[in-house]
Amino acid sequence: MLEKTSVFFPTFSQLAPNYDLESVQAAASQDEIVRIEKNLNLPLPQAYKDLLSCTRGFWLMGGVVQFDLQHPFLHPYSIETKTSESVEYLCFAEFFMEADGDQVLFDLRGGLQSGEYPIVYYAHSAKQKIRLLANTFTEFMENFLAYEEFN
Repeated sequence: MLEKTSVFFPTFSQLAPNYDLESVQAAASQDEIVRIEKNLNLPLPQAYKDLLSCTRGFWLMGGVVQFDLQHPFLHPYSIETKTSESVEYLCFAEFFMEADGDQVLFDLRGGLQSGEYPIVYYAHSAKQKIRLLANTFTEFMENFLAYEEFN
């Protein structure tokens, strides 16, 4: 997997072995990626599809970071209001930077901008539940292992 991901995410690929990389899944086929988009009824950023074409999932740090087969999935409610009226976020990984149950999400509210959705952190037990982590998926992948919380 790391050899394939190094083409798209060289910093991540270099650092990941230092963070107990485990549970690495096989790559998604192009047909599977098309099915994921069709089932979600929305386009995925190319950089995320690039990751899926390298691996369908993996865990780091004993499960602190989990890209897994259940991802991506649409939140069935608006996180800010806890209503079921709108779906505004697409979860692509469990991301326990502050607490178990936290996630990283594509912020769908503005649609794709130059082929990207902003990446936000959902801290389920924090007062400020949502905060911006990166403007692009590539930026997120290349930087998250250097976050202070993980070092």
